[in-house]
Amino acid sequence: MKKFIIKSNELVKDNHVTIDVEDLKKYFEDVRAVDGISFQVMKGECFGFLGPNGAGKTTTINILSCYLKPTSGIAKVENFNVETQASEVKKHIGICTQENIFYNELTVYENLIFFGKMYTIDSKILKSRVIELIKKVGLEKKRKTKAEKLSGGMKRRLNLIIGLVHDPDILFLDEPTAGLDPQSRRMLWDYIFELKSRNKTIFLTTHYMDEADILSDRLAIIDHGKIIAEGTPEHLKETIGKGDLLTFKTEGPKEKLLESINEIKTFDFVLDANYIEEEMITRISAMDGLGKVGKIIKRFSSNDLQVIDVGVQRNSLENVFLTLTGRSLRV
Repeated sequence: MKKFIIKSNELVKDNHVTIDVEDLKKYFEDVRAVDGISFQVMKGECFGFLGPNGAGKTTTINILSCYLKPTSGIAKVENFNVETQASEVKKHIGICTQENIFYNELTVYENLIFFGKMYTIDSKILKSRVIELIKKVGLEKKRKTKAEKLSGGMKRRLNLIIGLVHDPDILFLDEPTAGLDPQSRRMLWDYIFELKSRNKTIFLTTHYMDEADILSDRLAIIDHGKIIAEGTPEHLKETIGKGDLLTFKTEGPKEKLLESINEIKTFDFVLDANYIEEEMITRISAMDGLGKVGKIIKRFSSNDLQVIDVGVQRNSLENVFLTLTGRSLRV
């Protein structure tokens, strides 16, 4: 598959490279989890890393944070090699993992102090920083509450600030808002914006397209261990995600459906049309898709097919992802 690279430094705050990856590979027997990826992340930017489950996102983070050794290739963080200079790399990074890492029997405050003491931080500075972090994410009233008693959103907030207790320059966020209610997601977004304003570098993986679109200065899309697109969200949408995305669920003979799809592909306003077997829908990318729904339904009907559901999605980052991978992000 062609790799789409849209180069734009308009939103990059600094030309200093904080993460430098070249031809990185990680194989597990016959599985190529990461298969020769290369990219750079600049200081002060939020770099989104998108891909379906099993695409290689978490494996990449585990390599960059020195928890996993690569099969081959080079990965550097602040110019320190993740294989040979892991102790130096760890001084610069913080991690918010998919799984919560705190201790349930400790309070919010005790967890932060415990993890903070793993770093050489002056005791007074640590206590002051812990209080500030608790306030930033709205956990003041839960300061003395055991972690096991927190709501799901509060646990994710605690998990985030544990990764920030030593004030790292680079933060890896692996699905930081997964499963959160909209209010908790918005609170974490606001805090991530604040971190960006302080020139922190953020490496973000997420299943939420709106989150990637709003937070990322640049992003890369990874599939089957390979980066297939890279650029700013705006440029990717303009270059790859052209048109609206239409979905149709139909009833009738499959051979008639495939025949209809081939006919629809000839319409001058249609960019692409495919039947997605696992979802049992026809997906059509079209210019002015909303205005052309009637014409498409008429073509299905002329071939003895009944349209039972129609979906219309305007040009978005989701369109880019579907165009490149042919499947939704959660597959």
